[in-house]
Amino acid sequence: MNRTPTPSLRTRVVATVVVLFAVLLLVVGASVDVVLGQQLRRDLDARLSDRADRAVELVDSGVSAQDLVQALQGDAIRVRITTADGTVYGVPGGEPPAQGDRPAAPNPPSGPSNAPTPPGPPNPPAPRSDSLEITKPLPDGSTLSLLGDTTAIADVRQQLRILMVGAGAVTLLLAAAALIYAVRRALSPLDSMTSVARRITNGDRGRRLLPSKPKTDLGRTASAVDEMLDALEDAEQKEAAAAQAARRAEEDMRRFLADAAHELRTPVAGISALAQSLQRDAEHRPDRVGRWSELLVGESARASRLVGDMLDSVRAENTSELELTDADLTDIARRTVERAALLSPQARFEVDGSQPVPVRVDVGRVEQILSNVLDNAARFTPPGGRIRVQTGADSQAFVTVDDDGPGVDEADRERIFERLVRLNSARDRSSGGVGLGLSIARTLARAHGGELVCAAGPTGARFRMTLPREDR
Repeated sequence: MNRTPTPSLRTRVVATVVVLFAVLLLVVGASVDVVLGQQLRRDLDARLSDRADRAVELVDSGVSAQDLVQALQGDAIRVRITTADGTVYGVPGGEPPAQGDRPAAPNPPSGPSNAPTPPGPPNPPAPRSDSLEITKPLPDGSTLSLLGDTTAIADVRQQLRILMVGAGAVTLLLAAAALIYAVRRALSPLDSMTSVARRITNGDRGRRLLPSKPKTDLGRTASAVDEMLDALEDAEQKEAAAAQAARRAEEDMRRFLADAAHELRTPVAGISALAQSLQRDAEHRPDRVGRWSELLVGESARASRLVGDMLDSVRAENTSELELTDADLTDIARRTVERAALLSPQARFEVDGSQPVPVRVDVGRVEQILSNVLDNAARFTPPGGRIRVQTGADSQAFVTVDDDGPGVDEADRERIFERLVRLNSARDRSSGGVGLGLSIARTLARAHGGELVCAAGPTGARFRMTLPREDR
């Protein structure tokens, strides 16, 4: 698995900004250096032009060449004047000649001569390559050469460069320190997020980041982390609930098997004892054979009924076996009550349902639900007591069964629907049944998308079954 690159965000931000700032300072410093150099050269060029114009004025006023050199020389400007006869005054690059050293003009020979021409003054040294020079003829026929020395300009620029480098370095250090502080403050929410994440890792699953500004960059990140944590917590809860449900189902199955074995032990033991009695004493006690046979049939029927109830309890959870048809819940209730009245003549049954209640159900299974509920009600209703059945519909179709029995305590109204559960008070083993009827009834009701609950009735217990309503 490739690792996600996670460089230091603080280091990257500070380094990036410092580098950009250094580049900006370099560009600004280079621009200032170039602009300043150009401006200083323009100033020097302007001074040379002013000196040349002044030289013309001085020559017009009769100033000698030597005095003219003295007047124009200085301020990084060298002056050279070449008169019409070739005499040079004030060689640029050297010191101006003194007043007593002024060269005299040579007297030309009066006639032709073969003597060699005396050498003139030495040529001036070549000007600096970056110096400025202006040459201008003067009104008296001489030539003026002005040389602007750029050494001072170079010195100024060099000093400025050193100053800018030093100031830039100090500025970068201060900017880096300020950036480190600012980035640390700006990224402090990340430290909070890290702290919360570690607390969650250590077991505090309910803690969240809860960003104050969810629309910012860090806010969106924090919101995404909270959503991820919610999803993980929900998944953990579902997994825990599923594991708990699986453990509960396994425990229920083990208890069911243990209770079923216990329930089957009595009829099986009775069948075994009666069979042994018939085998051993049938010839010696023929008067007891009929009674033993009757008891044997009864125990066999009891065992068969228990096994059938167990199979019904398992089959009730399989919704694929339901044969759904359109039916009238009121009609189903009336038919079921008629059969219950024949089986329990000691109780008085009443049906309240004048309107048809359309439903789409497995009629046989719904009759089984009502038969189990009515059998339970008849078993605990005293002789002469009433069992009232009412059908109707609101948001769902419903059937209620009220009896005149002892009722069910609130704490036992859910336990009564568990498999093989008989309450210790009125619903004991002597009253009949093995504790599967109501469990089967609720399972079948839920298989239809409905529910079966127990509540307090007017005098005894009330059972209410709801089913999805079928609008026609």
